[in-house]
Amino acid sequence: MKNRASIGVLVVLGAAALGWSASAAGAFQDAAQPSGRVLIAPMHDGVRVLRAADPDALTSDATPEDSGQAVVALHARVIVRAADVVPLALALSARPGPPLKAEPAEPTGAALRGFWIVECASVADACALAAAMREVPGVDEAYIDATRPLHTRSNLPTDPGFAQQWHLHNLTNFLFDANLAPAWKAGYTGAGITVGVVEFGWNTAHPDLADKYHADASQTPAGTQEHGTSVAGVIGMIANNGIGGAGAAFDAMLSRMYIGSDAATAAALAFRNDLNDVKNNSWGPADNARISTMPSITAQAIADGATMGRDGRGTVFVWAGGNGGQANDRVDYDPYASNRHVIAVGAIDSLDRRSLYSEPGSALMLVTQSDYDINTSGDVGIYTTSGASGYTANFGGSSSAAPLASGVVAVLLHARPELTARDVQHVLIRSARRCRPADESWMTNGSGRWISEVFGFGAIDAGAAVSQALAWQPIGPEVTHDTGLVAVNATIPDNNPTGLTSTVEVGPNIRIERVQLVLNAPHASLGQLRVSIVSPLGTESLFANTRTDTTSGYTNYVFTSVRHWDEAAAGTWTLRIADNVAGTTGTLQSWGLRIYGSEFDCPCDWDTNGSRTVADIFAFLNSWFAGDADFDGNGSTEVADIFAFLSCWFSPVCP
Repeated sequence: MKNRASIGVLVVLGAAALGWSASAAGAFQDAAQPSGRVLIAPMHDGVRVLRAADPDALTSDATPEDSGQAVVALHARVIVRAADVVPLALALSARPGPPLKAEPAEPTGAALRGFWIVECASVADACALAAAMREVPGVDEAYIDATRPLHTRSNLPTDPGFAQQWHLHNLTNFLFDANLAPAWKAGYTGAGITVGVVEFGWNTAHPDLADKYHADASQTPAGTQEHGTSVAGVIGMIANNGIGGAGAAFDAMLSRMYIGSDAATAAALAFRNDLNDVKNNSWGPADNARISTMPSITAQAIADGATMGRDGRGTVFVWAGGNGGQANDRVDYDPYASNRHVIAVGAIDSLDRRSLYSEPGSALMLVTQSDYDINTSGDVGIYTTSGASGYTANFGGSSSAAPLASGVVAVLLHARPELTARDVQHVLIRSARRCRPADESWMTNGSGRWISEVFGFGAIDAGAAVSQALAWQPIGPEVTHDTGLVAVNATIPDNNPTGLTSTVEVGPNIRIERVQLVLNAPHASLGQLRVSIVSPLGTESLFANTRTDTTSGYTNYVFTSVRHWDEAAAGTWTLRIADNVAGTTGTLQSWGLRIYGSEFDCPCDWDTNGSRTVADIFAFLNSWFAGDADFDGNGSTEVADIFAFLSCWFSPVCP
């Protein structure tokens, strides 16, 4: 809160000469002043008044001369403090002119007892009356009523379209938004962070975006597209400028890069990752439930950016999870959104429901707010920038969910710029809100972490994520393990849901972040196959389900899962592959796993003696009663930490 004594306040009145001077007690007296604007001595609390001629010309929205000063409006009424109204009433009745009457400040009850309001014909009359009433015996105070610069403490944007931005601040279903208000209130708005919009271009001249354009972080080809302009607005629309709405990270800068050919797309993803902290990608292959592949040059660009960008901390790549949910498409069929270096984002609506189009998948990490059905014109969409200078309230799809996530990442990096790209993922996962908790897709993985095929780890919660980020201890260096290919060379039984199983042993006890399946399985029609892996702790990652896809054969195809996050890798892993449609057969030639994570430190080993024993429970409870047992990492010690600890202790997550 600002110190009031340091605030200069201007009262803008008119043009010629009726001024005030202040007594030592801070009370105003009539005094001759030269015409023009004159600063008068403080009234009280450091308030200074600028006087000019016509007191009735006062407007509360007058423009201050000095941008460092605010405007206060004076009213044609006097506030009087007097224990007894009789002397005040007698003094008022004795004054010349129209009769004046003192009314109780709060006439309906005992509140404000001893305060009286006197309405005057003008501000000038009020000035004179206040001076006169201060001389009346029995009157303790008399001063002019004023409207001072006051602001709510919510730190919410004041833009006219902000009321429509339910995804930022949901007034109807208050739990179902990205919860940015606490982050903004804490002062984290994306300042100093640049988010790249990787698209076919966006309108850098839009009045709600132009001042956010970071030319040095942008590729030079000129080009704009409606889609990209809307994406940019969701991320960084300017706040508090009197037009449109606000972006999730309204103080972040925005850049633009252009996708196109394989080489052009790779160049966009690799461009100036020293300047681009986050890169949003609201694009991908067709949402047709068919397997796609990614060129090696594109994969390398993402890997380099995620590991070497931002001076080695890694540029954070955010990807739309796709809009093919109603066509049996999965994030897993999209090699861009399921890349192990990116954050795949699905969509939920204003009622916290999974958006109809949002794709499920083992690679789906998180969800954020968007519309419910991209095919319904009356749906509640996202308010953002559009065209040359306009706005739309109907933006949607995972194309809108991804930039909301990118904006939240920018807010996180404003709070903790030293976070690595992997740290950001850990923070978002640990702080996510479990939307629709009764949904049957929710389960706990082997580490006790809630995970859903349709919601990932849950809805991004910006306020919780910032709290988590501020307390976050950086994750250690990435550790990897590759099992190599396991030769099987067995026929996959036709039209048999039992199918084939094959196992592989993993020795290193890595704390998992992602697991990749490398699969070689020639088949005439991949849409007939169901493919999954099961971890030693029993968590299944479904990668492919029965659908219409006549593509032939998996050849060194890579599927990626986040569903085993924080599980221990050591033990027996199982591949399950089944042909669920009659007519064609195939072969499971070989498969292998690549596991990515960090060195394992057992969170249940509370006394750090190297083993998990009953003594750890007592050690944890001692810490809990001392208020130092934030096991779930949400920034506070709560009853939930006990359940989280016991869930971990009873599970085989630790050796």
